[in-house]
Amino acid sequence: MVTGRVLRRHAGGYLVHSDDLAATFQCPVRARLKKEGIQVVTGDLVELDEVETPATPQERGSGVIAARLPRRNLLTRPYLANLDQVFIVQAIHQPEFNPLLCDRYLVHLQLELDGVPLFVCLNKADLASESEISALRNIYEPLGYAVIFASAKTNEGIEMLSNLLAGKTSVLIGPSGVGKSSLINAMIPDLNLKVDVNEDLLVGRHTTTYSELYTLSQGGWMADTPGFSIGELQNMEAPAVAWQFPEMAPHIQDCKYSSNCLHIVEDGCNVLKYLETFAPSRYESYITIVSDAQADTKLSRETSKKVDRGTVKIVGGKDAKTLPRLSERQRSISRKRGKQGLSELARIATDEEEKVDAEATDTTEGDD
Repeated sequence: MVTGRVLRRHAGGYLVHSDDLAATFQCPVRARLKKEGIQVVTGDLVELDEVETPATPQERGSGVIAARLPRRNLLTRPYLANLDQVFIVQAIHQPEFNPLLCDRYLVHLQLELDGVPLFVCLNKADLASESEISALRNIYEPLGYAVIFASAKTNEGIEMLSNLLAGKTSVLIGPSGVGKSSLINAMIPDLNLKVDVNEDLLVGRHTTTYSELYTLSQGGWMADTPGFSIGELQNMEAPAVAWQFPEMAPHIQDCKYSSNCLHIVEDGCNVLKYLETFAPSRYESYITIVSDAQADTKLSRETSKKVDRGTVKIVGGKDAKTLPRLSERQRSISRKRGKQGLSELARIATDEEEKVDAEATDTTEGDD
């Protein structure tokens, strides 16, 4: 059995690369896996059957994905498996750096990939002043996030990025237009990923439409992903948000209200005593994420209480019960409806008899 890594979806199947055979294969998924609900995504390690090796390295072989090996982790937005590290890419300018979006990415990724190192990669550093770079560095580096300033235009930071990526499976993740594909092109010049620029706004347009792994000359794999918005990132229960902010987490245990405190307006909150030590943009992001989490929880509760009256019926008078309403073809005919049906049939039969009698009378009169 040949083992390979899924590079991306392709033509109703998947492209799978085997290091052992130094070849890439076009592979459908065996029907049994689909029946068992086993999903295959980019980055999965799989076993191939019915393998036909290509004649040259430039060609693709064929095979069938017969099994998916256990995953070390899974990122569900975007779908990627078996990641070693994640680089959150934002532009400093064009488009302008969005602290809320950066913080939402950090929270989302910490929830989904517990223990996986996260880097903040700030592109288009050539457009930023030294004071802007210093300010951004001072926000995130004290929290334990490594910050990389890069420029696909001047190649600043490209060597550092390449060294960090060597021998690992990594992903560049971020909103549309911040230059993820440009950074990949700078590190893999022969790749020539499509890059589009809005000439009016001087910002990149969304060009990546699916997640794909690319092999690196220094060893390892790097994924490019489609950009996505704040609304597509997951929320959690509001009291749990603070644990995803490293600057707040150490002060939560000594908080007067323990796990029920939101650390926003509560009198005597231990976290609020240290408010001046938090970066203002980070605390603003925290308040917004808590508000979004509360709204999501409220919506979920309201939705769960709603009953579709078209799918239930209430019977029993004083001791009423709610029962599922069967579809028309599954219901037996009630006595009332049955009597109504018999009456209708009788009426139709009477009408037919009167019609026949009338036609017979007309014929008799004609004969006379």
